[in-house]
Amino acid sequence: MTLLSLASKQIWPQVLAVAHLKPERLFLLHSEDVAESKGPAQRLKRLFDDAGLVPKGGTRLHLISDSDFDAIERALDELQTGAQLLLSDCLLNFTGGNKLMATAAFRWAAKRGVRAFYLERRNQLTWFLPRDGEMATRPEPLDGKLTDAFDPVSLLRCQLDASEIQRPGQVLMLNDGGRRLTEQDFAQRLLNGEDARRYLSIVGEADREEKPGDPLEFSTAAILLKLGVQRVQRSLRLKAKSAPDAGTRRPHAEIDLLFTWAGRLWLADCKDRKPVEDLADALKPYLHRPLTRDASELLDRIRDELTIGQSKAMKEDLVAVREVGGLLGNVVCVRRADLRAEVLQYARNNGIAVVFKRSLLQDLRSLLFPNQPASMDQLRSLATARTRATA
Repeated sequence: MTLLSLASKQIWPQVLAVAHLKPERLFLLHSEDVAESKGPAQRLKRLFDDAGLVPKGGTRLHLISDSDFDAIERALDELQTGAQLLLSDCLLNFTGGNKLMATAAFRWAAKRGVRAFYLERRNQLTWFLPRDGEMATRPEPLDGKLTDAFDPVSLLRCQLDASEIQRPGQVLMLNDGGRRLTEQDFAQRLLNGEDARRYLSIVGEADREEKPGDPLEFSTAAILLKLGVQRVQRSLRLKAKSAPDAGTRRPHAEIDLLFTWAGRLWLADCKDRKPVEDLADALKPYLHRPLTRDASELLDRIRDELTIGQSKAMKEDLVAVREVGGLLGNVVCVRRADLRAEVLQYARNNGIAVVFKRSLLQDLRSLLFPNQPASMDQLRSLATARTRATA
């Protein structure tokens, strides 16, 4: 089977389709646009070659127009003739490319009787099958877990355009001790203050000096692994791409945790400290009483400015995940303390998941398995927590 696939900046429609269909040959159709098409196609070829997702030598690049409708169809005809492709063995993935490229490629497939498909963000393939001169449609769910074992750093390198990896960080996996414990026992031990590193296999390098937030990063990674994530990458650093002779370049971003789950790259930002806006209230005991009107207004202004800082950090996470994971990237903010209502609303509006240190297991399970009903143990734990809270 030969797959013809339109390349674009979003790599996941290509990666998921190749993992699902396992083609013997793959032609990545791209334009001359380096940022939008040619560059991503080259990175995808390296990924497929290195990972062995397509037989060695089976992935090729093929140039097509991104602005001339008829030229696109002619280029596909030339490809079919030159590569001696049997049309009945071909599939067209028209999820990528710009709208003109996708439309022209689809019309070519319809006229030549070639099976085609489009991959929705919900991991659903919509097939377009030639039948009696028409194109009949058929939906097919695609299992995103096909890519759960993929190296997240390789996927990150494939997705990155304006940046490159300065430091890949550490690979975290559960050791035998971590695998033997039940989920509840595991989570309770971490909640009681046990160092998550005793349950982890750690390979690679991070900062030599321990930072205050490191324990939360390791605990979050450990719970993710316990819930089924196969590997978590910790403490990656990104730097901007520049000319080879630009000298040493400093990192512009650091990723706390990165992992692959359900056909997406996930970025986790962990902060283990009190809300910065509480600093304004902490000043009150040191000020003259009663507070003047001006002093109260100033404290309120400081609190508001610090609250904006929480939203700003989330905005930075959104920018990072758009580059790191593309349109199918997810952001998880792991926090020690509660967030103000306006910050939580901002997170909800932008699809950012907020997880709390005190309930890592429950929150992360709900995030990874959104359609899974609660177990009896979970319901009992929730009831116990509510009873304690109201006691």
